[in-house]
Amino acid sequence: MTGEENTIKRPKFTKKVEYRPENVRETGLAFVGHEISEDGTNMNQFLHYDQLYTIRHGRNSPFFIGLLEGKLMATRCPQCGDTWLPVRTNCWNLDCNLKETEWVELPPRGHVHTWTVAGWSGRSSLKRLPIVLVYGVIEGSKVAIANELHNIQPWDAEFNMPLKVEFIPKEQRVGAVTDFYFVPGDGWEPSPMNPEKERIKKMVQPVYEWVKSMK
Repeated sequence: MTGEENTIKRPKFTKKVEYRPENVRETGLAFVGHEISEDGTNMNQFLHYDQLYTIRHGRNSPFFIGLLEGKLMATRCPQCGDTWLPVRTNCWNLDCNLKETEWVELPPRGHVHTWTVAGWSGRSSLKRLPIVLVYGVIEGSKVAIANELHNIQPWDAEFNMPLKVEFIPKEQRVGAVTDFYFVPGDGWEPSPMNPEKERIKKMVQPVYEWVKSMK
């Protein structure tokens, strides 16, 4: 094989978007832009955390580009049919011998695998506490993906409850998992108050009071 044949063709990035406000140089932790290759298959993100980082998504790019478009893109093995979100570019089934997966779109619904209530977080999220964080299984996926559950009291979250995926407005999306969140599925109603729910409610009440005191 010659050196020319062994050369990897690098993607040409032509679609660049910047989110950083004009004249702002220090943003803390924030996505400040992204770029997408000319053929629409590769994406790089620019993350600012005291300095500028570039996250190169490579073969996982369709997932992040899909978020910009309000889609849940997953990967599926063409041999065994297993599907993953979060994505895997090669099948983890040993019988498939790392078969390369294919891209598919999954529906914006699923169920809770497990959940917790966050009473502490990073500076950017303090005023939104308490946060209900769930590992949700999107319909068709073999694995769970973590994200926030909105429109619910923390003590009402339940294992296996139905979930619906909602996206933030298109103009606010940055191609990150924060572009979407979970809400209870249509028609779901919480079960009656019980001792366990009372315990959780008692635990989070001081968090509500603390957040109210923040300036």
